[in-house]
Amino acid sequence: MRGRSKMNTIIFDIDKTLLVGSHCHFYSFRQAFRELFNVDVEIDIGSIQGMTDKEIIFQIAWKYGLEISDGDFVKIVDRISYNYRLNLERDNIRALDGAEFILKSLSESGTPLGVVTGNIEPVAWLKLHEASFDGYFNFGGFGNEGCSRASILRLALERASSIYGQLRRENVITVGDTPRDIEAGRELGVTTVGVATGDFTVDELEAAGADYVLEGLSDVDVFLEITGYGAAVSIMGD
Repeated sequence: MRGRSKMNTIIFDIDKTLLVGSHCHFYSFRQAFRELFNVDVEIDIGSIQGMTDKEIIFQIAWKYGLEISDGDFVKIVDRISYNYRLNLERDNIRALDGAEFILKSLSESGTPLGVVTGNIEPVAWLKLHEASFDGYFNFGGFGNEGCSRASILRLALERASSIYGQLRRENVITVGDTPRDIEAGRELGVTTVGVATGDFTVDELEAAGADYVLEGLSDVDVFLEITGYGAAVSIMGD
């Protein structure tokens, strides 16, 4: 693990990092392919955790012999978004333990917060809204914008820099539950925190090279200490 001083920008993954309970996401994929291409698809891609939706869409298309143009991709994203919104009431999205307290505490301390998620952007904001988290975030990188986590993390960093001024990579933390989250952060030279609230264990996230690994955001004090805000939040709470 790397020792760090106070961090200025924190970027969170969404699913199984901040919240759980999204069951209609891939149903919306299947609906989109049925409506646009009259094909019934199965989402049975190996090691799908942490993939971007763009990569998943193109893998599905390849499997079923479909050629996807840029225009087709836009239509797919639109139909996924429409169908997800239509079926959102069937989801049971809930915040993971510790997430709300951490986001509220960091926001009140003035910490710039962003998201990097495999979800296409409209779906990402719908999920965050359902958990009452959307108001905490001012920038992000989304799964319709690239096929790799590193590419959408790079976009998020560029957007953060346009809002807050040029970021120093050593003053950025990414938080996620998959090895892909960790690998993207390492590729771009930012500090990585793994949380074992998804499909991967503490050992697996450590093996992926995470700088820090927690059982989850429920380890509130440890997380705030890692991010350099423990003392500030403690003072605010006095």
